[in-house]
Amino acid sequence: MKCKSKTTNGQLCQAQAITGSKYCFTHDPASGAARAKARKKGGRRNRTPHAGNSESIPTKVRTIEDVLAVLDYALAETLPLENSIQRGRLLVALAGAFIEALEAGELEARLTALEQRIKNQNESV
Repeated sequence: MKCKSKTTNGQLCQAQAITGSKYCFTHDPASGAARAKARKKGGRRNRTPHAGNSESIPTKVRTIEDVLAVLDYALAETLPLENSIQRGRLLVALAGAFIEALEAGELEARLTALEQRIKNQNESV
């Protein structure tokens, strides 16, 4: 026996009715709790677990090392996601952010070395 409920477009539902009911699982008013449980179970099954260590993220980002820690976490969280255009774009953006952070870190190290060299020269004079 077919379900007696109408779909959103006004046609009769084509699903099989539940035994002892004139409605299918989706439309049966008595199946509301079971539908909610099934939705919740489906959501848990499709959820991607966290891959990054949230404890490694600094509470305040003040140094290049802090930036790299945040980027490492973001990368670890992104890699296990399902392959998609959005994931690909995020990986490219993360790669660009890593390059910028590494370049800034290298410039910072070179500047610090130059400042130390100038300081040492001034002290020896």
